[in-house]
Amino acid sequence: MERRHPLEHLMPSAHPTEKRELRTAPRIPLDCHLFFSSHDLVKADATLLDLSTAGCAAESSTLVQTNVRLDLWIFSPTYTWRMHIDYAVVRWVRGRMFGVEFLNLRPVQRKRLRRLVETFSVP
Repeated sequence: MERRHPLEHLMPSAHPTEKRELRTAPRIPLDCHLFFSSHDLVKADATLLDLSTAGCAAESSTLVQTNVRLDLWIFSPTYTWRMHIDYAVVRWVRGRMFGVEFLNLRPVQRKRLRRLVETFSVP
């Protein structure tokens, strides 16, 4: 049985059977806990839906708006540490789901993020 991406229905396509990937880095499905905050928001919970080295998609009961800068804390299901992304921007919002682009990652953040994505990548 073919595995479908949980957000596949949100990806634009030229034809109903053809899906185009507009992202710069492939995303992997990953179900884990995420905290996020901004200058207007103290801290909120979300569920991470997918992750790449360039961004992620999440779902939350707390609504966010596009172009808002967020701090993110990703709690990996396999590592004891949490990953802090201190500069991310909301690029799209669809109901309770939203997509975030990671900007200006510090070297340690980039290394941990790459390791996490590689751990969960399907060969």
